Amino acid sequence: MLMLATVVMVATGCQKIDDSIDVSLKSSGAQSVVTNWKSGNAAAECEAAGGDCGYSYKIDEWDEAFGMDGAFETLEGNTITILNSDGKTFDWISEYPVCKVIVKAGRGAIIYTYPEGGAYEGSGLVGYQGKGLSHVTFCYGEPTEELIIAVKSYYLGPNGNNYVVSAGTIAFGSGWCGWLGYNPYPQTASFNMMSPYVKLGTVEVTNGDVKVILDIDKNYVLVTTWVFIGTLEELTTTNLLEDGCPWFRNNEVWFQNDSPLTDEDGFSYMVFDF
Repeated sequence: MLMLATVVMVATGCQKIDDSIDVSLKSSGAQSVVTNWKSGNAAAECEAAGGDCGYSYKIDEWDEAFGMDGAFETLEGNTITILNSDGKTFDWISEYPVCKVIVKAGRGAIIYTYPEGGAYEGSGLVGYQGKGLSHVTFCYGEPTEELIIAVKSYYLGPNGNNYVVSAGTIAFGSGWCGWLGYNPYPQTASFNMMSPYVKLGTVEVTNGDVKVILDIDKNYVLVTTWVFIGTLEELTTTNLLEDGCPWFRNNEVWFQNDSPLTDEDGFSYMVFDF
């Protein structure tokens, strides 16, 4: 976890924070101004800037005429891309979460500090007093693994009990889970529930909460629903049965709901409050 508090500078040696300098910035990061920045290697600069970001990368010898547009590969596997740069300003994108960016210009530096969890992009960064940039140091941490969601429901219909599963990216190749799809969570707002070729329902994700509704036919009633939220690795490598499918009845891994409701239109639904 990145330890990102409010803007805190570690002033060492002749470094001095000057809060009186008014610099207009577009970046979302909070800024600290150091009037006499002591340059060093990337790790030393990130340590001096405070925080515990884990990794560091320095783009040195900034071209004052043409900037430094391009993609920079780090030893840890991160890619930092500089965009729209010239000698005095630039935008950036990072595959890993960035907690601080140190922009050195003249004798001073501006330190951009991003909220807890880090940022993956920034725009309009400038250096000390708007002078020509000499170098930029990125302080960043490990990427957070993306969460996914997968759903399975049993329902009672005109032809008896059956099941539906979430549509999405397929992770398994055979068995019932050969139809099971997953989606990024919580950023996927909705996806279908299939049985297996026919849509019978919809899953809606609102502020992380999950609603499963059979919204095609009022004759179908949910009986039990299981929701998986975790990483793709957890879904595909842990809690698997001999047939290679996940054991969805394990309540330590899958969230279970046995309480169907009926909406004003007569459709059966269940809600998971996360």
